[in-house]
Amino acid sequence: MKPPGGFGSIAARLGLMLALVAVLVFAVAGFLLHKALEQVLLADESSDLKGKTQVVQRFIDEVHSADDLPMLRRHLDATSIGGRYRWNVWLVRSDGTVVYGADPVPPTLQPDGDKLRLRRQDGVELRGTSYHLDASNPLLAGVQVLIGMDPRPRAEMLRRYDTFSLVVCALGVLGTVGLSLFATRRGLRSILRLSDEASAIQPGTLSRRLTLPQGSAELMPLAERFNEVLERMEAAWGQLEGFNADVAHELRTPLAIMINGAEVALARERPLPELREVLESHLEELRSLAYMVNDMLFLARADRGDGPDHLENMCLSSEALSVGDFVEAVLEDRQQRLRVQGDAQVYANRVLVRRALVNLLTNGSRHAPWGAELTVLITCEGPLARVIVRNPGPAIPAEVQQRMFDRFWRGESSRAKSGDRFGLGLAIVRAIARMHGGDTLVHCEGGFTDIGFTLKA
Repeated sequence: MKPPGGFGSIAARLGLMLALVAVLVFAVAGFLLHKALEQVLLADESSDLKGKTQVVQRFIDEVHSADDLPMLRRHLDATSIGGRYRWNVWLVRSDGTVVYGADPVPPTLQPDGDKLRLRRQDGVELRGTSYHLDASNPLLAGVQVLIGMDPRPRAEMLRRYDTFSLVVCALGVLGTVGLSLFATRRGLRSILRLSDEASAIQPGTLSRRLTLPQGSAELMPLAERFNEVLERMEAAWGQLEGFNADVAHELRTPLAIMINGAEVALARERPLPELREVLESHLEELRSLAYMVNDMLFLARADRGDGPDHLENMCLSSEALSVGDFVEAVLEDRQQRLRVQGDAQVYANRVLVRRALVNLLTNGSRHAPWGAELTVLITCEGPLARVIVRNPGPAIPAEVQQRMFDRFWRGESSRAKSGDRFGLGLAIVRAIARMHGGDTLVHCEGGFTDIGFTLKA
């Protein structure tokens, strides 16, 4: 899979950002280096100017008579053409007479701090200094000494340096962009590989997982989270397939009964009472199917994450006693008794809590022996309230405990359903518990079975 082009590509955007960063860094570095070189040249110029001034002063100090002036001129001529820069020297008396230097004297003297700027006749501005000789030398007393330096060699050096720096910076930017694009594309190969693996996952291959990129600390959490999502999707897909198969299985028997009954009833003329009996049988089956559909819709809403509404404070022991009165007929048919022990206050949906208790009590009554006592144990453990229905009876096998809260699952799978029992009762209990921030639990010990759920207190 090739990476997309244009600015929609991560590699292109990273390359552009790195190019901008490189331009900024090289530009700042070039500017700072230019300023540093300029300061070095200015410092070197000041040092050279100071040295020239000392040399000129030493030559002047050697003049003791008019016969020494030709020697002074020769020395100053040598000084003017020596060194890395071109220097100009003038000795001017107070009356304007030029003792040494090109005539006329530079017409413009512009102060620049402790320095002077002198403009030669050819228009070149010189940087230099000026001072007057004292009376220690009667021959040159009061003479003004002007020393100027031609700045063009320094400017030319800076120009060549700037040109070379610009070329180096441009090559550096191009090299940085090229290397960054190469490194970025190389670094994004793990993402492209993960993308290829993800695109190969289909509904029938949800068991596949992404290969964890061991060399990438950034992509490792992303791949792990994606694999966790795949695990949840695989579980949900398997649950959906099982759910569809269970629904088809549960609907097949009542539909077959109604179809066969209708075919038999229509096969010949039958009296009205017999037809009424067939319709009543069909109506019973349809009511059972309606109950199952309602339960399925409730479970679908719970799976979607819908929370309970109409929450209110309630006393769990009072609700258990009220539910006990509701299922009293079921218990009396099996000569069973109910006892409520403990209490807790919760903020929950009263209808849903009662529905969970009804399902647990009817389930416990169904599996408890005749004449047994069922106990509703209510406790509060930290932030959770626990509701347990305890009934005597044989221990539930571990494999049954793992599946007993699944939809359409019945411990006696070979036996047909009785009444409106489709194996959704305990699944509804788990859905109600999770809607209230709790979960279900089951425990077998000492000839008793505890099945219950927890709620946020």
